[in-house]
Amino acid sequence: MLSILPQLFDFQFYGPLILRLALGVIFLAHGWPKLKNDKAQLAGWLESLKFRPGKFWAWVVTLAEFLGGILILIGLFMQFAAAILAIEFLVIIFWVRRAEPFVARSEAPSMSLEFDFLILAALLALLVLGPGAWAVDYPL
Repeated sequence: MLSILPQLFDFQFYGPLILRLALGVIFLAHGWPKLKNDKAQLAGWLESLKFRPGKFWAWVVTLAEFLGGILILIGLFMQFAAAILAIEFLVIIFWVRRAEPFVARSEAPSMSLEFDFLILAALLALLVLGPGAWAVDYPL
C-alpha cells in the first residue's frame, strides 16, 4: 500500500477514539437538554409523526442519545450504543426528514440530510471498527 505518511499507520488504533469522542460529545449535547426539559413538547412532536405513545418515544430518544453518548464517549458497550443510535438515525433519515434535500440550501441551512447522514456513517464505522484506544471495553 502506497502512503505519503506511512508512520501514521502506527496510530490507526486512535482513529476510532477520535470518532468516538466526537460522537459522544454530539450526543451528549443533544441528549442533555432533552433529559432536563419537560418531555411534553417532544412527545407532541413525536405523536405528530405517528410515533405513539409520544411520551414513551420521547423517553426512548432522550435516553438513547444521552446514555448512548456517555457509553460511546467512554467506550463501554460502545457497539451496542452505536447500533441503537444508528437505528435512530435511519428512522430520522428515512421517516422524519425524508422530504428534506440532501444538500443544504443557503436559505435553510439546517434543513438537509447531510449532518444526519454523516452521523449515521460515523456510527456505522464505529460499529464495525470497535471502540479503539482508551475504551473501557477494550480490556474486557
